[in-house]
Amino acid sequence: MKEQRGSGALDRRNSRGVSAVPGPVTSWVLASVSVLVIATSYWLALQPGAAEVQTGFVKWINDPPQPLGAVLAVTNSLFRPVPLAVVALALFGWMMFTARGKSRWEVLRAIVISFVLSEVITQILKRVAGQARPTASIPGLDVHGYPKDPYGNAYPSAHTSVVVGLVTALWPWLTWPQRVVGVAVAALVALNRLYIGAHWPVDVVGGAAIGLLSGSVCWLVAARWPIRRGGHPGAGAPQ
Repeated sequence: MKEQRGSGALDRRNSRGVSAVPGPVTSWVLASVSVLVIATSYWLALQPGAAEVQTGFVKWINDPPQPLGAVLAVTNSLFRPVPLAVVALALFGWMMFTARGKSRWEVLRAIVISFVLSEVITQILKRVAGQARPTASIPGLDVHGYPKDPYGNAYPSAHTSVVVGLVTALWPWLTWPQRVVGVAVAALVALNRLYIGAHWPVDVVGGAAIGLLSGSVCWLVAARWPIRRGGHPGAGAPQ
């Protein structure tokens, strides 16, 4: 009976009031929509004149009006390599502190799968698309003190794909305050990549879709192979 009640938590809600792992239908729908968005954004990024169409917005977000400008200027310093690593470690510690029992192993597995999948898809598409970054196409863009001009290809945004992927993958095990913080961080990271001239808008859209796809895969894995109390993967999801 105890095992059945523990397994049933995947389909209902757990004792901390955090949503259960989404079911297969929800996960597959999200994955399908994400693939469609990735394909559409990839196609748009390769269209002749795509850079010209997006240039106006890139110039606007590079020097935005207040109060958005103040928000992006303040958070910009947090998204450089060393501060970003500190922020990531702090958020990771917070999640592990609030997680309970086997949830910690679920969190760790979701982090690994999401990060690897987001990076692999992103790096493959970067090499296939071969799109130049705004800083290489628009003279005079301000990189806002970033250590160096962003290097590599533009489409899609790796920062956005990884952050959105992690927030999506970890969603079932996050408390509501953590979810609010996660969504805020993901949005600010995406805006920051536009703010410093590292990406076109379509790059961020594609990156976010890759993150959602990676997260939905993590949900499918967690539902199909839940980690039992002893830390060993189960034989499968409860029937």
